[in-house]
Amino acid sequence: MTISDTTPSSASFELLEPMTQMRDQSDRQFVTALARGLELLRCFTPQQPLLGNQELSQLTGLPKGTITRLTYTLVKLGYLKQSTTSSKYQLAVGVLGFGYTMMANISINNLVTPHMEELANYAGSAVAMATRDRLMMVYLHVVQGSSTTTMRRNVGSYLPMHSSAMGRACLASMPTPEQDFIMNAIRSKHDKDWSKIKRSLDLAFKDFEDFGYCFSFGDWQKDVNAVATAIMHPVEGLLTFNCGAPSFVLSRKTLEEDIAPRLLHMKHNIESNLYVL
Repeated sequence: MTISDTTPSSASFELLEPMTQMRDQSDRQFVTALARGLELLRCFTPQQPLLGNQELSQLTGLPKGTITRLTYTLVKLGYLKQSTTSSKYQLAVGVLGFGYTMMANISINNLVTPHMEELANYAGSAVAMATRDRLMMVYLHVVQGSSTTTMRRNVGSYLPMHSSAMGRACLASMPTPEQDFIMNAIRSKHDKDWSKIKRSLDLAFKDFEDFGYCFSFGDWQKDVNAVATAIMHPVEGLLTFNCGAPSFVLSRKTLEEDIAPRLLHMKHNIESNLYVL
């Protein structure tokens, strides 16, 4: 079951491997230098906050000389800064402005927050909203439950599409051509584990077809359970909502029999108010 059966244009198939596109000499509209700089910024993560030119060259496949010019330029523009203790670089405050502006302009936040808070407080667990970024889901909004045992997940956190409830709900909601495109990309990236992944996704798609939501029981992270559903927003596009917690807070039975129907009810309440604003 998909939220929309409209066939997306090729532009809506978000670029998954930009470094390949950078070598496509036939695309005269593609600005390779700009793409290289932006992709270089993507290399910095919470797990790798400091990177040197050699590491960036290895991550991007670009020559070290090119990387040196890119990091020099990004430092000059205020998007990178050099560490005071090494020759490595880290993101600078210039990058923060992009994220803050983007988050401040998510039009649905005011509508969904009261509904998310109600479910989070009832479940004693976090309720989050996310969207797709390549083959990952990224949190756009998080409401923490009242329980002190709730996992702390922040805005900007990433989850893998294929093993998270959010990612499965997102995949299940896509128009078929886009779903096929993303599934092929997941298969290419996780070829050795594809049989297991495909079985779990087939089950998730059936759950979504039958009930309107998908589960993850320790698939994304051991001893973490979650349920997720999705809506199509006229401005923000496909959004997913989940409720998740350690299994000792949300058991499989509680998630299936109590929280999942409440999450679906939350979704319907949000959808009924989308065009009332």
